[in-house]
Amino acid sequence: MTRLPRLLPVLVALPLLAACEEVRTVAVPQPAPVFPAPQAAPAPAPEPTPAPSRLESPAQVTTAPLSDDGDTSAAAAPRPPAGAITATSPQEVVSAPEAVLAALLPGTPPSAVFQNGDGCYLFSIERTEPLSGYPVRDENGVPLCEDDDGTVGPRPAS
Repeated sequence: MTRLPRLLPVLVALPLLAACEEVRTVAVPQPAPVFPAPQAAPAPAPEPTPAPSRLESPAQVTTAPLSDDGDTSAAAAPRPPAGAITATSPQEVVSAPEAVLAALLPGTPPSAVFQNGDGCYLFSIERTEPLSGYPVRDENGVPLCEDDDGTVGPRPAS
């Protein structure tokens, strides 16, 4: 192969390069800026400290009874979060069965466990009215409930 086909793109660019004109730049020396010498500012004089005074008794405070104009009804409790089970006729359990305590996460206090009206055990991180909580589940994810015979375990499928 000859060199001409490889040099063809360069030959096409030569007229463009020849049309370009060289731009000359000139450096203009600049004088160095002259700043006045910094003046030292005098240090401020310290504020005089007042002589220590004796402690005084506080001023008398007056109080007035609250007016009865406002609404005195109790605020409504917030709704339980989504996914929480609201306990119908809950029975607060003083001591949860051993199977229920074993299924709780480590560090969960036994006082957080209560029994729902249908016999299932729930745990709650806060006390609401009505009581609401999440089911205590065994290792298979089945809620733990008290059966009719008093045993605690997974609720049998009905």
